[in-house]
Amino acid sequence: MKFRYKVLFTNLILLSLGLGLVGYLMIHKNFELAKQTQLKNAIVQNNLVQSSVEYELLQLLNSVSDNSETSNNNTDNNNADNSNAEKSSISASSIAAQLPQIGSRVSSSVRSRDSFFYIYFDGEKVYTDDKSDARIGDTLFKNLTTGNKNYVIKEESQKHYIYVTSQSVIDEKNLWIVSKCDASEAYTLLDEQINYFRLIIIVILIAESAAMYFISRYMTKPLEKLNHVSEEIAQGDYATRVNVKSHDDIGLLAQKFNIMAQAVSDHVDELNDMVHRREQFVADFTHEIKTPMTSIIGYADTMRSLELPREEQMMALGYIFSEGKRLESMSQKLFELIYLRRHDIEKARVHMADLCAEVVKVVEPAYENRHLTIETEIEDTVLTVNRELLVTALVNMMDNARKASEEGQQVEVTGKFVDNRACNIRKDKTDIGEAESADDGKCMTAYEICIIDHGIGMTKEQAAKICDEFYMADKSRARKEGGAGIGMSLVAIILEHHNAVLSVESEPGCGTTMRILLPW
Repeated sequence: MKFRYKVLFTNLILLSLGLGLVGYLMIHKNFELAKQTQLKNAIVQNNLVQSSVEYELLQLLNSVSDNSETSNNNTDNNNADNSNAEKSSISASSIAAQLPQIGSRVSSSVRSRDSFFYIYFDGEKVYTDDKSDARIGDTLFKNLTTGNKNYVIKEESQKHYIYVTSQSVIDEKNLWIVSKCDASEAYTLLDEQINYFRLIIIVILIAESAAMYFISRYMTKPLEKLNHVSEEIAQGDYATRVNVKSHDDIGLLAQKFNIMAQAVSDHVDELNDMVHRREQFVADFTHEIKTPMTSIIGYADTMRSLELPREEQMMALGYIFSEGKRLESMSQKLFELIYLRRHDIEKARVHMADLCAEVVKVVEPAYENRHLTIETEIEDTVLTVNRELLVTALVNMMDNARKASEEGQQVEVTGKFVDNRACNIRKDKTDIGEAESADDGKCMTAYEICIIDHGIGMTKEQAAKICDEFYMADKSRARKEGGAGIGMSLVAIILEHHNAVLSVESEPGCGTTMRILLPW
């Protein structure tokens, strides 16, 4: 994703969050104010109903008291207590009987269009002017005391109502007045504000997106120039520079980039010299010199430590002499390897069985020192190769198999013809395992040489780098064995000049299989 779009989307997200938070707080505050206003109106309505009901009850009690006093004047003083008891009994029963009538009178005088009320006496509902007769939960009556009020907001038939409850005590019995007021106006206002806010925020975000797009495009234009120049430098044009003259951070970055590009250009020659010195080092300290020396030292040590018959001594001396000569010849060849990409190598027809047997004889002393065995199965044929270089490559691979194996293990060497898996091997391919099937059906028969060990193995990532110069999959083990990470680099170069393909199959702990496909 381009940087300008990151800037655009980041600003949109931050703006959306900011507007959303501000809008939520404002709408929530307005809703709470409207709800408090509705609640105050509901409380006023409840007070009005409560006052009216209490006034009607007071009138009723006064009327009953006057009648009782008139009746007491016509009786003896001995009957005073009985008259008072009768008076109380009449008051309690009159309250329960008169409350529906009182509620009806209060409803006609104080009730508004969107408000209703309920009268409860001694826990029983005795009157309501609400036709819906909604069920009122016990929450309104819990912990209710005289002089205090409980309220609750409920949704009924897609409307919101505020229920307010007040309590009075008459003749030791609770009188509850529950008023019900329509509070939908607050919630309607809330919905309207939310819809309006959505419209406003959409318009703002669209306008802000357009503005930020052009602003970010203008601000990131120098970065696009910088990116374009970096691509040109990556392609090798080290003379390209960034033409950005701003004095902000991007301008400072462009100046630093130009300084870096100039430094890269200045060091190109140094890098070329470094590559040359590295190739010279590979030629001077090639590990291929060590391979013949291993054979010479092995046979010499055998002659030094053991009393051998004359015939075996001559055979050992013959191997020492032949390996010394091969070392002399290979020393000259190795110094020329760095020029192999520009010059052809000499090739001759060679029997592969003889070549593989020679490789086994060269590495056999080193294998015997490690108590390793070599199992060979070679199908003989004649190929046109450079014998010395191919022996060098195979010895290097055998030496790697030896280093990766544990004592007592076996290394297998096979040589055979294979089918069209090696068809149309491309000469310009040098990477491991790169072979391509022909599209025209013209296949080249290939000769496959496999070196299989059952040692420590490698991961796929390690196997992919095995032909890199100075690369060692197990550095501690390679250093202990005297390796320098150069042998497989030589193998790759030698196989390239033979139009061969190297593939490596390995798994940690299960060993490694190296295959060479030589065109026939």
